[in-house]
Amino acid sequence: MNKLGRKLFLSISVAILFIFVVFVLMANFFLPKYYIYKTKEKLGEAINLIAELPAARMADSIPLLEQQYHVTIVYDSLQKRVNDLNNSLLQQLAQKTVTLNKFWITEESWQKVKEGSRVNKIYDQGKLKSSFYASFIRKDQNIVLIGLSMAYISDTIQMINEFILVLAFISVLIIVFVVWLLSYRMTKPLKELGEVAKDISALHFRKARTKTRDEIGELAESINTMSDKLSEAHADLSRKNLSLKRFMSDITHELKTPVSLIQAYAEGIQDGLDDGSYAATILRQNESMARLIEELLDFAKIERGILEISALPIKDLFSDCLEKFQIELEFRQIELVVEDDLPGNPMIEADVDKIRRVFHNLLSNAVKYSADHRIHVSFGERGSDIVFHMSNVFQGEISDVSQLWEPFYVLESSRYKENSGTGLGLAIVKTILEQHEYCYQAEVNGQTIHFYIFFNKISPRPA
Repeated sequence: MNKLGRKLFLSISVAILFIFVVFVLMANFFLPKYYIYKTKEKLGEAINLIAELPAARMADSIPLLEQQYHVTIVYDSLQKRVNDLNNSLLQQLAQKTVTLNKFWITEESWQKVKEGSRVNKIYDQGKLKSSFYASFIRKDQNIVLIGLSMAYISDTIQMINEFILVLAFISVLIIVFVVWLLSYRMTKPLKELGEVAKDISALHFRKARTKTRDEIGELAESINTMSDKLSEAHADLSRKNLSLKRFMSDITHELKTPVSLIQAYAEGIQDGLDDGSYAATILRQNESMARLIEELLDFAKIERGILEISALPIKDLFSDCLEKFQIELEFRQIELVVEDDLPGNPMIEADVDKIRRVFHNLLSNAVKYSADHRIHVSFGERGSDIVFHMSNVFQGEISDVSQLWEPFYVLESSRYKENSGTGLGLAIVKTILEQHEYCYQAEVNGQTIHFYIFFNKISPRPA
């Protein structure tokens, strides 16, 4: 038997034994008094009925009362002498199969009954191991005896105690079996849950197979849910670690190249080898590093930034961002088509600068990776939301579209180095949209990538 089973066995056994001890004590101390009390109560009911009976009906009613209350009723005249009265009552009791070797009404008791008082007596029958409980009352000119034979209460209590001991022994046997069965059914799933918890702590995520309709089942469901979430978090953290390692490698390379060039050209200037282009090269490489560092700082700032909400026209804000890309679009010969199915100029509540950053990063991403010199943008409605959609054909491969939103993810940077960046653009977009509690999604259909943003439209105010 395991530890939990032993605890259950000891606890239940102690509780059962305690109850048995209480029963024994109550039987010894309270049962005699209770027995006499109930006997007196039964006789009292019979006495009350006799007292209410008319004298003419008493003789006919006595057999019915004796049968109903299991008592013996006899009576005789109070005018007789005490000795004669005792002999008469004894003879009547004997005729009703009640044989007493100790019975006597004293002068004092006879006088009390004659005065109208009720007298109760218990006659111990000695070797007969019984007692006779008798109540004497006056009924007109007669003395009435209502009696009840009682077995020795001590013998009854002894039998009850013996029965309790037998019951206790049988109960202990039953307890051993029941506790063993319960402990097995309870500890088996608990043991499995413990093994599952150990595996989870060792990063071996698995689920418990326990299915019970109790607290253990609820615990198993909670552990399974925890295992799923920890598994997802671990997988997500592993992906981020891989992205971070790749990002650190890329950043190291991106910084190493301009630093090396800056050092080489600076040494050339120092040695007098400058042909007039060294300073320009140093400045260009320095600007490249400054842009990289600035983007990192922007991402960190946006992550912990506070929104400054105001009402703004969504289409006008996009048009402003688009104007800044006109020169680059013409230089790369990219056609950007805007399809506007949105009536009027709807307003949204958002942080202007951050939503501008969202449009800027999406446009920059589309321009950078566009493979067919065409970008498609549309505005539409879905219920109370404004749907912004941007799509373009891209070059490269995307194994998992959800990774696009992760920081430091770069689209196949080793194969398309000329188009790679820090991988923070879409991560910044994700952070801003989640701060605004806007829904968003990305889909890949063949070599076409689609971005969707669902802005909450402000309801027009009545004029």
